[in-house]
Amino acid sequence: MKLFDTFTYSDTRTDADLDNLAWFGVERVVTCAHAPRSFETARDLWQYFERLIGPERDRLERAGLTPHVAIGVHPDAVPRRAHYEIWRELPHLLRDPAVSALGELSLRDGGEREWSLVERQLRLLADLPVAKPAWISLSPQREARVRNRWLERLGATARGLGLDPELIVVQHTDWLTIDAAEAEGFTCGLSLSPFYATTAEALRIITHHDRRRVVLGSALREGAVDVLALPKLAAAARQAGIEQVELERVLYGNAMALLVRG
Repeated sequence: MKLFDTFTYSDTRTDADLDNLAWFGVERVVTCAHAPRSFETARDLWQYFERLIGPERDRLERAGLTPHVAIGVHPDAVPRRAHYEIWRELPHLLRDPAVSALGELSLRDGGEREWSLVERQLRLLADLPVAKPAWISLSPQREARVRNRWLERLGATARGLGLDPELIVVQHTDWLTIDAAEAEGFTCGLSLSPFYATTAEALRIITHHDRRRVVLGSALREGAVDVLALPKLAAAARQAGIEQVELERVLYGNAMALLVRG
């Protein structure tokens, strides 16, 4: 069965980790720009973006994976010094065919600084001649009622910009936020990690909710993560009796519809 891992920081993992993904059936991955370190200048951040769409993309391909690179300014990646060049050049980079999506954007404390970053970048997305999706993560450490309130604001923002909410992937969706995410029309990104969503919770969600609105990612990053989280979920879903056609939709088809358009 083909697998599409829709949320990784692939640049934090070894070549052997990527080889394992491909060996166990993962064909495509989304690798998101994040905040691997503090950036001093706009040039520092821009060079990081260039590494993702150049050498890191090539590294994924060498492992036998089809890469989909998401580029965006994470709150922790905002350069310390003036960085107007980022906002001048980012619209052009988002038009690059090598860039598949906007991301990772993030809401952790929900302060106006974070919202300003999200809204500014969603406006860039709305101006693109060809629609592309966005990955926006919500901190699971915040109470569900707070995250649900963020989802309402995010939905209003998307509607105000004329963005299709299905093109917004809300990463780290869980059992406590999926109703609100679905109500706003978002795509629900499940992160298969004990810190975000266990295999049991992910199975519960895809059993009881609209499978057309769910994509799955391993949340691959530095530290103790399960490189094989997606293949393990696929095996557990088969054992749970989820029909093959529905399983293929969640594990591969939904992400293809988001990222391989036209």
